[in-house]
Amino acid sequence: MTATPTAEFASLVYGPDGVTYDDPAETFHEASSLYPDVAPGRLLSLLELERNVALRETVTRASYTRDHLAGTDLPAFALAEARLHDLLLERRSRTPEARARLSLGALASTLGAAYRSEHGRRPVPSGGALYPLELYAVALDVDSLERGVHHYNPYRHRLALMRTVEREAVAAALVDRELVENAAALLVVTAMFWRSRFKYGLRGYRFVLVEAGHLMQNALLAATALGVPARPLAGYYDRLLDALVGADSLDEASVYALLLGGA
Repeated sequence: MTATPTAEFASLVYGPDGVTYDDPAETFHEASSLYPDVAPGRLLSLLELERNVALRETVTRASYTRDHLAGTDLPAFALAEARLHDLLLERRSRTPEARARLSLGALASTLGAAYRSEHGRRPVPSGGALYPLELYAVALDVDSLERGVHHYNPYRHRLALMRTVEREAVAAALVDRELVENAAALLVVTAMFWRSRFKYGLRGYRFVLVEAGHLMQNALLAATALGVPARPLAGYYDRLLDALVGADSLDEASVYALLLGGA
């Protein structure tokens, strides 16, 4: 039996001296790990949630709404019938090969499948149903939608225009700026970490990132069903992308992005 060569990754990550005591990834992983004796601290948060009426009301409407801004009511999201098996096999990370307009219906369906609130719940699992994510659509070439940064209201299925933006500014926020050349829209997922951390502490940070993955998978499967080229992105300059959507990089920060082509 022939042995398969296996690379030793730890030395590539940490160097010849091995793991350092102040490695931030190791420190965070340990700090956010659960042990039986962390239960009392979590119990205090649960008790505070139980007795604080304002806190309970706040966590049941966990999203910006921005109803005071001019906006666009989106058409009902609708996806053609498709087998989940087929969508999973067909899903590919695709950069649009040519510039084309994205229909408002396709954008609405992608946003709705990703994070719309129906009867108080969203189409993703969320730690404590706290829904710490915000979703922005940076429209570059979308039918009936002004070019600019729009915030998605998951309760009203509505986009609020926050500001206009040029394609060059979007490109500058990405490591590979050429990806924006044929893009019709860029969806940006941001996290409001305190929405989870007030209850789950550092563990809540993990929950936020896991939820962003659930949201992105929904969006990708919806885009696949709609025939929209879609490419998930983590190669962005954090502060630039935050500034693009109006996040302050502390209470709210970008955690994921999705490039969409036309369809």
